[in-house]
Amino acid sequence: MFMVIFFLLFFGSTCEFANSEEVSMGTTIVAVRFRDGVVVGADSRTSVSGYVSNRYATKISFVLEDDFRLKLDLPSKIQMMSSLKSIKIDESLSDVQQRQASVAPSSTCCICRSGSAADTQYLADTVRHQMLKRRILHRSTGSISNVAHLIKNYLYNNDLQASLICAGYDHIRGEGVIYSIDLGGTIIEQPYYSCSGSGSGYIIGYMDDHLSKISRIRERYAITEDEAIELVGNSIELAMDRDGSSGGLVRMFVINRNGKRELLRSPRKNQAAVGDANDTLKSILSKFAPALRP
Repeated sequence: MFMVIFFLLFFGSTCEFANSEEVSMGTTIVAVRFRDGVVVGADSRTSVSGYVSNRYATKISFVLEDDFRLKLDLPSKIQMMSSLKSIKIDESLSDVQQRQASVAPSSTCCICRSGSAADTQYLADTVRHQMLKRRILHRSTGSISNVAHLIKNYLYNNDLQASLICAGYDHIRGEGVIYSIDLGGTIIEQPYYSCSGSGSGYIIGYMDDHLSKISRIRERYAITEDEAIELVGNSIELAMDRDGSSGGLVRMFVINRNGKRELLRSPRKNQAAVGDANDTLKSILSKFAPALRP
């Protein structure tokens, strides 16, 4: 009788513990600032404890960009006669040119996510909705600072397991901006780079050493785009070699005043170079995750 009770208690607690585990993103996320913007990158492994649930996950979510495709129409004649009569419009311009001139420039901002997958996805979707709502209702294009402080408020007022990097090109400041946001909502603007996740502890020394060598010649934030891409890619690969929760592919985005550009990089064992996602996706995935049947 005692053995039966012990057996039920043991397996009951084991099942309860297994069901309580969350899908986490033990990960490596990196953002590096260069002279015209920022380069962000992350690995693609999502795990549940020791089980890899997704080898090709996307851990970089864009919450502010020009891809909203919103065209704010000009006010009507009645509106011009009432409350907007102080606005002057060049009558010589065509309707298309006037509409294009009425659309304000927009920043491009992304969130690099680490922590609970459910919490970070909820946070990214909520922030994106709020920024889109602000643009539609108030005709206001937010900045990177607006996004970062909105994320801070959500983390401070809710019990969310998330450590994030908020980075992008700020159209107000005219440069790349990086914010690191820790658990509890602590927000710090990083002048050169930021890294987070379970693999970040393996690469902080490497990134400091690499940037210190560049600073001997010129200012750190004046590194070129190619140098930033190489630094982000190498750093994430080093973390993937040491951290069991980081793996898969290296996904990077170059963010500048022209928008975003996605790059993919496979592990060094596959010997594939960095390239545009649309061009190299098929060749990289054929080596990274080959089909079971020809």
